[in-house]
Amino acid sequence: MKLNDAEIELVMKTELFRGSPRSVLMRIIAVSDCTVEEYSKNDIVFSKTSFTRSLGIVLGGKLRVTKENADKRPIVMSTLQSGSLFGAAALFNSQGEYVTQITAIEHSRILFLPQRLIKRMIEREPEIAENYIRYLSERILFLNRKIYFLTAGTAEQRLASFLLDNLSEGEYSEMPMPMHRLADALNMSRASLYRAFDLLIESGAVSKQGKLVCISNAELLNQV
Repeated sequence: MKLNDAEIELVMKTELFRGSPRSVLMRIIAVSDCTVEEYSKNDIVFSKTSFTRSLGIVLGGKLRVTKENADKRPIVMSTLQSGSLFGAAALFNSQGEYVTQITAIEHSRILFLPQRLIKRMIEREPEIAENYIRYLSERILFLNRKIYFLTAGTAEQRLASFLLDNLSEGEYSEMPMPMHRLADALNMSRASLYRAFDLLIESGAVSKQGKLVCISNAELLNQV
């Protein structure tokens, strides 16, 4: 298994490897059960019953994270792009089901680090151990923030949180779900959703071209 130079640089900048020597990564990717897999558009990477106890790093492409609501309809949770990590929810527990479904929304390439290898990295590499703890702490903060916005946040805060999780700054993209389903997911009326969009556009945090939406200023959007 081999990563190209650009992929090595990408992995070195992830939360897991940031600050660690390049030699550490080179030793890790030489291990036989450290693998790279490729997925075509619409391929399922992880599902409720089909997943591996591995930490995934997106080397290229985009993945969409969804979870069924009470009506069994998929709700978009986030979009994973190059450099994103996933899989920690199943890494060190014995649950038989994964918490979400992860689907490739374009051709994607993923590095998988199995549980055994992560455990060894944590035991032997202090920088990686600290990075992994920090990553998990940030995930807790992310989930607490999402819970707050969905239960007590304003319409603009809920929409801002969703956009930050699913769109890239400076890049026009289609919304990952229709507006009526987004309104349901964010627990607001469609009228409130459109008003929230208008307010974010007026603030300069977001811009829109037809059905395409772009984060114009992520810092402003974070301050909503």
